[in-house]
Amino acid sequence: MERGQLAARPAPVSSPAAARARRVRAAVAVRGGGWLMSVTLAIAGAALIYVLRPGAVTDDTYAFMDWGRDLRHGFLPLLERRTFQPLPIGAGAVVSLFGTTAAPTIVVLACLVALVALAEAAWRIVALLGLRQPAPLMAAVLVLATPVLPVLALSAYNNLPFATLVVLALMFELERRRALAWTMLVLAGLTRPEGWAFLLSYAALEWWRAGRPLAPRRVAPLAVIALAPMVVWIVLEWAMFGDPLYSLRHTTAAPSTHTDSPSALWFTLRANVPKPVLVASAVGILTLPWLAPRRRAAVTLAATALAVVTILVLAISSFNVPGRHFSALVALVCVLAAAGVAAPASWLRARGLPAPVSYGAGIAAAALVLALATPRNVQSLRSNLANIHVSHDIGRTLSNTVGAALPSIDVRGARRHSVAMLGAVTNSELAWVLGVPYNVVSDHVESGTTSPTASANCCRAAGG
Repeated sequence: MERGQLAARPAPVSSPAAARARRVRAAVAVRGGGWLMSVTLAIAGAALIYVLRPGAVTDDTYAFMDWGRDLRHGFLPLLERRTFQPLPIGAGAVVSLFGTTAAPTIVVLACLVALVALAEAAWRIVALLGLRQPAPLMAAVLVLATPVLPVLALSAYNNLPFATLVVLALMFELERRRALAWTMLVLAGLTRPEGWAFLLSYAALEWWRAGRPLAPRRVAPLAVIALAPMVVWIVLEWAMFGDPLYSLRHTTAAPSTHTDSPSALWFTLRANVPKPVLVASAVGILTLPWLAPRRRAAVTLAATALAVVTILVLAISSFNVPGRHFSALVALVCVLAAAGVAAPASWLRARGLPAPVSYGAGIAAAALVLALATPRNVQSLRSNLANIHVSHDIGRTLSNTVGAALPSIDVRGARRHSVAMLGAVTNSELAWVLGVPYNVVSDHVESGTTSPTASANCCRAAGG
């Protein structure tokens, strides 16, 4: 239901439709002065989370940082069968300017800012759908409490910023701030290839809204914006690796991953989202067209369906599809679960029951879903946070030890695969700490490779 439609068919002042329209208008009106507060909240929230739980950069992110630093120094990285992703590598080039020690911390903090921004965006989307409290608060809590999302942030996986960009694009679209929605989707398209599907779909939506024009001067701008990230990605892979489809041909999953079947994908989703939240989201899917203005409900449901489609396309393309690739879908499931929680209260209000009764029903539904989901969430968070804490301590020990040993280790001009991985430390992390090109470090010992024993002797000689 559009604003103009509401004006054309005014409802009685006391009707649920009129109240819902007022809530939507109020949510849109907030956008004018709340952005400074939102940014401040995201930064403050990220800093607080990091103080309570310092993160640990994962191997994939260390690789992006390595490649960005290598490119900044004019060295072409060999990607060792990893997917090329322009924006994360470009960001790695920027953060590498801050030094070996500070850069990983900056990356984790940036991902935590993205997590808090994702929670804020989920809150705003539910409010823009015209749903009353506690539904918006419920959406934000679910984003922060569903283990896969905070774990991705604390591990600095780029899947989390990607999900934030997609959800922010949805929020801006619901606010009719389409230039910002385009911006978020272009950035998403440079972060992960799944972003291309969202861009193309949004271009199709804009083309449909414009009356399905066929004139080139009307179609060309949409096509340029929608295809730009894909073209940039392909051209860069062609220029750097001589193959415009390098990532597609050289980074597919091993045959043993078994992530290409519907049952395996469903199992992954269930492993990352508690069953009560999935049930609430199913209720939200069924009731959202009734609860929210029609246009906003349709766009939200279409974004969720598109997130599902991207996962299916990755699976049938023989890519590995671990839980982190579900990040955008999980965030949208949190939004739909909040809508499902709001359904009983909305139904009671439509029946004319007093506001305290409907409000109490909303609180009871939210409390029930959270109570049923909390035990599993807490167990998963404890396990994952313990692993992150160990990784953080290992990374700090490695940085301190190698930093002390570097005066005794000559890595200038080191050849490809001339340094072996040390113990449980990944080759990407070791390359970062040593300050050598990514390809110098190998994950196994080859002929001419510096042995772990020799490296340890160097560390002892330096007092490490």
